[in-house]
Formats: sequence, C-alpha cells, structure tokens
Amino acid sequence: MTMQIKAIALYGNNNERRDIVFQLSGVNIITGASKRGKSSLLDIVEYCLGASECNVAPGYISQTVAWYALLLTFPDTEAFIARAAPLSGQKSNGACHLLVGNSLELPEKKELQASTNVDGVTAFLTSKLGIPEQITEVPEQQTRKAISIAFKHSRYYLFQGQDEVAARRTLFHRQAEPHIPQAIKDTLPYFMGAAEDNRLNDLERLRELKRERIKLTKRVKEIENIAGDGFQKGTELLSEAAGLGLDDGIMPTNDEHLLHKLQTVTRWTPDQPEPNQNINDPLLRLEQEYKVFSEKKRNVRARLRAANEYNNSSLGFEHEVEEQSKRLKSIKLFESLKSTESCPVCENSNGGKSHFLTTMHNFIEELDNKLEGVSRSKPRVNSYVARLREEDQQLAAGLKKTRAAMTKLREEQDALRTKSELDAARLRALGRISLYLESTSLDNDTRQLNEKIALLDPQIDELEARLDPIALQETLDSQLSLISEDMTAWARDLKLEHSEYPIRLDIKALTVVAETPHGRIPLYKMGSGENWVGYHLVTYLALAKWFIEQNRPVGRFIFFDQPTQVYFPSEASVTGDLDEIKDDEDRASVKRMFEWIFEVVDQLYPNLQVIITDHADIGEEWFQDAVIDTKWRDEQALIPKHWYEPN
Repeated sequence: MTMQIKAIALYGNNNERRDIVFQLSGVNIITGASKRGKSSLLDIVEYCLGASECNVAPGYISQTVAWYALLLTFPDTEAFIARAAPLSGQKSNGACHLLVGNSLELPEKKELQASTNVDGVTAFLTSKLGIPEQITEVPEQQTRKAISIAFKHSRYYLFQGQDEVAARRTLFHRQAEPHIPQAIKDTLPYFMGAAEDNRLNDLERLRELKRERIKLTKRVKEIENIAGDGFQKGTELLSEAAGLGLDDGIMPTNDEHLLHKLQTVTRWTPDQPEPNQNINDPLLRLEQEYKVFSEKKRNVRARLRAANEYNNSSLGFEHEVEEQSKRLKSIKLFESLKSTESCPVCENSNGGKSHFLTTMHNFIEELDNKLEGVSRSKPRVNSYVARLREEDQQLAAGLKKTRAAMTKLREEQDALRTKSELDAARLRALGRISLYLESTSLDNDTRQLNEKIALLDPQIDELEARLDPIALQETLDSQLSLISEDMTAWARDLKLEHSEYPIRLDIKALTVVAETPHGRIPLYKMGSGENWVGYHLVTYLALAKWFIEQNRPVGRFIFFDQPTQVYFPSEASVTGDLDEIKDDEDRASVKRMFEWIFEVVDQLYPNLQVIITDHADIGEEWFQDAVIDTKWRDEQALIPKHWYEPN
C-alpha cells in the first residue's frame, strides 16, 4: 500500500465539519439520488491533491465550505491536507495546510492555516510516493518540451469522472483536455516501469561520455592534421610565418633546423600599446571641434552678409542725398532759404515770416543733418565689416587645420588597424606552429588519447543499448501484452463485446482495442455504453494490478463516479434498487459488474482501495457492507441541510 484515502472532511463557514470516513483496502460505495453531491467528492479529492482548479459545481457546496480536506494513509505515516476554497470569482486557492504524523486526528477549523501552498503539497506527495527526479525523453526531430515527472502525472490513473467512465473516445482522466494526451503518452512508460528509475542519471552519464569522446577525438584529429606529413607540413607553416614577416624565409635542410626555426618564431610577441594613452578618442574630439568651427563660421558669414547688405543700402541713400544736395547747391537754394522773411526767388520782402518758407527751411536742415549722419556712420560700418572678415578668415584657418589633423589621424588609425590585423594573422599562425611542435613531442603522442577513447567506447555502447528508444518501446510492448491478459480475461468475465479476441491497451491512440482477424477494433466502435463502461473499468483495474505487482509509485486507490449511469435513468431513480432497471439483462450486468469489482479488489487485498459513487443500491449483504456514510436520499446529502437553511 503506497497511499489510500482515510477520510474526506469539509469545513463549513459555520465552523462545523462534515466527515466522510472510508474503509482501507476494500470497496467503498456512496449511494444516493441525483444532486446530492456524489460527483463533487471526486473533484474535492483531486483539488486537495493539487489540481490547478476547483471543479466543484456552484451551489450549496461552494457557498458553504471554507476548506476542503483529505486524510491520507501511507505504510509508515499519515498526512492531512487541507486546501482553502476559492474566493468568490476565483477558480482556485493556493493556501494549503499540511500535517504529517502517525495516527492523525482531523483538526478543528480554527487550527487550519496556510502553512504551505499547492507546490509544497505536490512536492511532498511526489517525494512520499518515491517518484525520483525523472524527465521524459523528446525525440530530436520534435519540438515539444520535456516533462519533469511528478505526482500530478499519476492522477490520470486514479480517477474516472461521471463524464469519463462511459466515454467512447477517451479512456483516461482529463484526456479530453489540451496537452494531456501527450503528457499521458510521455509519462506512462515511466509509471509502467518500462523506463527505469535511474534512466535520467544514465542519460546524463551518456551525454558526458559522448562529450568527452568528442573532445578527445577532436584533439587527435587536430594533432594529426597539424602533424600532416612531418617535414612538409612544418615547412608549409614556416613559409606562412615568413610571409607574415616572422622569419627570414630561408628554408631549412633538415628536421632539426626546421624545429629550431619554428621554435624561434614562436617567441615573437606583438608590440604592447604605450601606457597612459589617452582613453578618449582623439578623432571624436577633433570631429567635435570641427563641428564647433563650422557652426561659428556659419554665424560669422550670416552677420557679414547682413552688414554688407546694410552698407550697400546706406551707400545708395548717401549717393541719392548727395545728388539732391548738389542740385540744390547749384541754384544756391540753401543760402536763399536762410531768411524766412524774403522770397528765395525774387528776394522781395514777404512782410513777415512765411509758413511755407519755414517748412522748406526745416526740411533742408533735416536733409543736411541726415547727410552728415550717414557720413559719420560709414567708418563704423566699415570697421565692423573688417572685423567680421578677419574672424571669418581665422575660422577658415581653424577648420583647415582641424581637417588636416583629422585626415592624418585617420591615416594613422588605418595603419594601426592594418598592423592589428597583421598581428592577429601572426598569432593565428603561431597557434598552428605551437600545436605542430606539440604534436611532434612524445608527451603528446596520440596513442594515449586513442587509449582513452578506447576505454570510453564500451561504456557508451552499454548505455546506448540500455537506453535505446527501440528497446524501451519493446519493453513497454511486452508489459502491455502482460496487462492485456488480465484485460481480456476480465472483459470475458463481464461478457463485453469482442472479448472473444485479445483485448489490448493502445498507448499511441490512448484507447482500448480488440485484436481481431480483420484488424483492430477501437473502443469507440465497440457498440453500447455497457461496453464503454466495462472497458474503462477493466483498463483501470488492470493498470492498478500492474502498479501494485511492480511496486510502481502510483496511489493505491481508484475513484469511479457513476459507473451504472448507462443502466439507471438518473432522474427516475429513487431508491437505486435493481428493480428500477426494467431489462433483466441490464440488472444482471449491473450486479455482475459490482461482483467483479469486489472480486478483483479481494484478489489484490490489501493493496487497493476502490471508491464508487453511484445511484445503485443492491440489497445484498456484500454490497451493503461496502456502503459508507448514510445513504444520500431524501434530505441526506454531502452538505447538511442546516448549513444552507439554518432556520
């Protein structure tokens, strides 16, 4: 016995606790009418065991329960796992309470606290069941990610929900969900035992040995390629060194002289850069300086252009004023206007000051003043233009000097770059020469390397044979053949269709097939719901038997929900008695199914616990002894009525 369920506990918001206690190593039946919470038990168990979501349907359970809990038993200890109910609008809750010890009692609600999370619970279960660190193998041509096997991957073989136990196209728990079918295909070989527990360590060891062999083989090839034809290869390397300026180019006449010259070449070292060099890039500094000079020169040119335009306009004004002044002076108008009491033309008296003459006199004076102003500003404008032209010449000289410095610096950098490339080529040649010299030494004889490779080869061959995917598949096929013997015999016990032929579990298609002379018949072509339910039960119990006999790390319980649904009309079923089934043959099939389950569990005692939630309530002693809790009919249900109707 690795793990079985001792009790389920529900902690209500009213601080009360609802317990359902199970029998270990036997059949446990919870019978009752529809809508009493039977199907929710499977969801509660899976939620406590680390499911990502709580699938309990909305209703009285989700409205009244604050914590869901399990009491598990192991060969050497017990574990209590409680998980908080999801908050309103949430699908799950990560708060968990984990207790481990001997003979545990169910704690009170006030004692529950978030002592761990879902990852902590699943890690505990993975370790407790003895699942070692194991990663699934993915073929090189495929892109899916490897799976780190854990307890959650064993849940596929522990549960059959109401919509799964009678399904025709899916066989395993959650198989209809995305990515789950591939996860089942990848992990089942491990849980079956086809992939050994130490396979991961062997795979890593194989990778290490192969890497070491590749490293040694590469070293041998390098030495052999460098050594080449001995003297000829050394001569080629010396010629290459001479072409790079590392040798005088005089070819040696014997091996000893050749080795001496090559050893001399290897002592060459590149020139070291001068210390305390300016870290800042001088070219960048010059480019910045050139940019500043250019900007200043553009400003000076703009100011000079504006000054010239002003000077040209003032010269035009001065010329026009002087021209008008000369005309007035030619007729002596300036002198005649000095008196405003006589006419400037006839020189007769006006009998007083004339307003017209006064205006003319003022205008002439203003014109004369402007002419003098233009004459006075002309030297200042000329001086300003001269200063701008001088500044423009200085900036042009600065630009020329900076540009010349930049050109010279670029030429120097090109030379340095060429020298750097030459030094790099020389260093590469020195590396080949050094390797050639090493290959000629007895200390690096390839025989030693080949001896190491020879020691690695048998270890690699042994691991490859052990880890061969084809061998793994052959082992898995052999195990499935053994399991098929039980499946075939049990299918005949249940009188399922096509059971006259060998019945087999098809891992690639994740279904049950009948091997007939006309080909395989998959589950979905096997007729009625009675066959679909029967083959689901046969498959799960055959796998459980294999896990037990091979001591595989899978829980020792199976949870079946509503296996008789194809016989009982759920809405019309009141008592669950077989008399509610009209057909005599169907009543016989139901009784035969339960008797067979009891028989198989007895054969595997004390290593298997089967929990069944169903409508059926067979009035025979062997069945009634397996019924736990009160029968969930009338007001009896998973959730007490006063939890949601306190009045």
